[in-house]
Amino acid sequence: MAELLELQNELLSMKCCLCEIVLSIPPIMVLSQDGTRLKCGRCKNRNDELSICRSVVFERMAKFISFPCIYNDCNEIIPWKDVESHEDACDKRTVKCPIYYQNCEENVRVLNLEEHLKRYHEDNIFYETRKYLTPTTSNMISFIMFKNYQFITAIKNSENSAEIYVASLKKINECFTYTLKLSSTCDDTFFAYENQPISKYDEVDHCLKCMLTECDLNDYPHTRVEDDVPVRICAKKVDLTAVKIHFGDIPDSEIRYSLSIIPTKEYEDNNRETSSDTATVGNIVDECLEKLKMQLQCPICMEYMISNIYNCDNGHVLCNNCRTRVIDCPTCRTNFEQSRNFPLENLADEIVFACIFSRNGCQITGKLTLLSQHEKECSCAQEDG
Repeated sequence: MAELLELQNELLSMKCCLCEIVLSIPPIMVLSQDGTRLKCGRCKNRNDELSICRSVVFERMAKFISFPCIYNDCNEIIPWKDVESHEDACDKRTVKCPIYYQNCEENVRVLNLEEHLKRYHEDNIFYETRKYLTPTTSNMISFIMFKNYQFITAIKNSENSAEIYVASLKKINECFTYTLKLSSTCDDTFFAYENQPISKYDEVDHCLKCMLTECDLNDYPHTRVEDDVPVRICAKKVDLTAVKIHFGDIPDSEIRYSLSIIPTKEYEDNNRETSSDTATVGNIVDECLEKLKMQLQCPICMEYMISNIYNCDNGHVLCNNCRTRVIDCPTCRTNFEQSRNFPLENLADEIVFACIFSRNGCQITGKLTLLSQHEKECSCAQEDG
């Protein structure tokens, strides 16, 4: 027992040479020939070129001890194999506010991040799958809230290309994707990129100052002194030269981005597994209506679909406006005929839904023809930023 305690004290005294946090998440990598400089798994993407080998001996010893949580006020002691998953889910977890360009570098608990954003950055918040527009001539960071999930979106623009990423503050297990749409304000021309992956947010991997080559921390993946280093974050690259050719001779400021969070079938299946002991009839009905409402959003323009609604040979649907602007189905690339989805049209025309801002106290309910205009002007939307 004494030997184990001595081993534990020794391992707990060893810190990552980059983040200066205890070496409690693998892989543990050696950065110096004498073996004294080690980095932890939190810094796996930092200074990869300096890694000599993996410290297998350290990891084997670490399996026999437990480590404290790194977040203040959390008193949990966690076995080596569970440290990473605990830190992901810890209710004391903090992140530095990503809205760097408003000179905010406050460390905020993830549980309190929405409150922080509403107080200091309300113009950067958007909810659920509602679209937002950003000129291609600007760089913008936004937060999209979907149910209990928080997504960080970033756009970096240059003369001929753009990089867009979406990252989740929670582990999402591929339950969400995002749809990116580029459109012209001059006409109905647009590009749409569907089923784009969402990565887990990491303050190093998704350092926005690095993304804009403004970071002065030399051990981060990208810094201003290494402008030619390839981007390593999970970003969607858009060739703006091709986009401009497609849109024709229009100013850059007339090209817009629209980005929406899309739940996958896995998310819907997981949420369907609600305990029958706690679920009420009202909750089940509300949940079904909310899911139906999402299905009635056009996958291209994200507006509610009302008559006429068209579907391709494989059953994918589009609203009347978008149907006139495409030849092939944007989901499966089969041809669109003139086949209408009458059952879906009947549902859209008859069912009464609640306003998307009912969480903020809006009591308006109505058919989609009413809600489509009401939600754009809803006074309760102001509380959402």
